[in-house]
Amino acid sequence: MENTSKETKPIPRRDRAYYRRRQQNRIYSAIASFFAEEAAAGRITKKKLADLIEKNPAQITRWLSEPSNFEIDTFSDILLAMGAEMDHRVVRFRERAKPNYVHPLIARLTKTEAVVQPEQNYKPEPRAQSNTRIVQLELAP
Repeated sequence: MENTSKETKPIPRRDRAYYRRRQQNRIYSAIASFFAEEAAAGRITKKKLADLIEKNPAQITRWLSEPSNFEIDTFSDILLAMGAEMDHRVVRFRERAKPNYVHPLIARLTKTEAVVQPEQNYKPEPRAQSNTRIVQLELAP
């Protein structure tokens, strides 16, 4: 068997940390949004959630206030208490839609493609004339 470890470079720590945080943020956002919807509909409260999973209500508040280093078991317990579970799907980077980071006005100026089509008959508003005056201040010694 041939050793192929020298042919591939390891993924840099910075990239691994970025993608770990990104996944944590995505899961946190999904759960926090779902909790907010359920709470708005009156189906759950933080107190009820805490009682269902045998945790302190303050802990639930901390969990739902910001993303942190949750374990999968914690996510599972929270969702189970709300009568839900997540659907998971793995997507290759090359299969994802390419993001568009160009603002439509900039794209119009640079003739960039793959941007939302400009509005028909777009005319920029005339700029108002500025009445700003420059004033010099003298400070007393």
